[in-house]
Amino acid sequence: MKKDRKSNIELLRIVSMFMIVFSHVTWEGRFSYPKSNIPHNTIIQFPWLFGQIGVIVFTLISAYFLSKKKEVNVKSISKLAKITWFWSILALMVAITMGGDGLLNLKIIINLLFPILRGTYWYVTAYIAMYLLMPYLNIVIDKLNKRNYIIFLTLLLVICSVIPTFTGVTALDSANNSGSVYSLIVIYFIGGFIRKFENDLVYSNKKLIGLFIISIIISTIILYLLNFLNSRGIIDINSTNKLYGRFAKTNSIFQIISSTLLFLFFKNININYSKVINYIAGSMISVYIIHTNPVVMNILWNKIIRINIYERSQYILFIELVVAAGVFCSSLILDILRREILDFCKKKVVLRKHQMTDNAIFDRRKKVA
Repeated sequence: MKKDRKSNIELLRIVSMFMIVFSHVTWEGRFSYPKSNIPHNTIIQFPWLFGQIGVIVFTLISAYFLSKKKEVNVKSISKLAKITWFWSILALMVAITMGGDGLLNLKIIINLLFPILRGTYWYVTAYIAMYLLMPYLNIVIDKLNKRNYIIFLTLLLVICSVIPTFTGVTALDSANNSGSVYSLIVIYFIGGFIRKFENDLVYSNKKLIGLFIISIIISTIILYLLNFLNSRGIIDINSTNKLYGRFAKTNSIFQIISSTLLFLFFKNININYSKVINYIAGSMISVYIIHTNPVVMNILWNKIIRINIYERSQYILFIELVVAAGVFCSSLILDILRREILDFCKKKVVLRKHQMTDNAIFDRRKKVA
């Protein structure tokens, strides 16, 4: 019998996904960031700090549960692929029904037809690659003692996180190191360390949440300083790669520290099994796929939500929060509908099979009689 998973980690999945949606409001908001208002710009950019925290925490959760596994679960990969493909094809059909309307071009069509191979949703593609490597990553985790594991993690973090964060150079020679399987593998080893040596990692929740808040304050100060340098013309914070994002990406040492603290905090919380929490948590990957779908993003940010018109509002952070809640809940409702319809269809199929079996048995008995 399958044991029901406690809901503290499942609640963290929900919180993490909301963080990701919250950050995308800033990233996709097309704000201009005028140089004259440094504090206000920092407030607008504040949600972006939480996006990669959500991504890292999501990966830490997977690593925590997968680091003891010996084999790849093909059904898990298949389920994720089916969900990804379902929402991609549905979006493509909606766009075609709307007559294109500037929503489609050849590249987008190909990306929607082959979302995993094309990396349409970078995290899904990177996660599947990491998952396929999982048995071999776990061999490394299993063989390392605590001392060597600490040395190994330190080297990984310096090469793949500290140096890229402060210099912008990627030591792994990947053009997209901050959002790729390379970053997830580093995070995976952190999650594996937490699982393997969790009895040695005993900290009070008060200390963990305090350090988490401090880490967020430090990241906010960095954003403020970047905006200050931008106002003086020393750097261009709104350049193509958005310089402030370097300190708030998946391989940022600041984000990794914040995420690890948040994960440890939720791991310590004792929340018994909650059917509601665990059910909602099961839709989080769909929430990610739906709201980052290229067709949905075009409609969402260019036709429905034009949050940049509120850029100068003193309530901009609250507006971003409300928009994030709306996008999150809408995506969640859509996936709940998908799941309920799918469950209904499955029950109908099972019922039909039982009826056919019963009829066959009845016919055989009738012939014998």
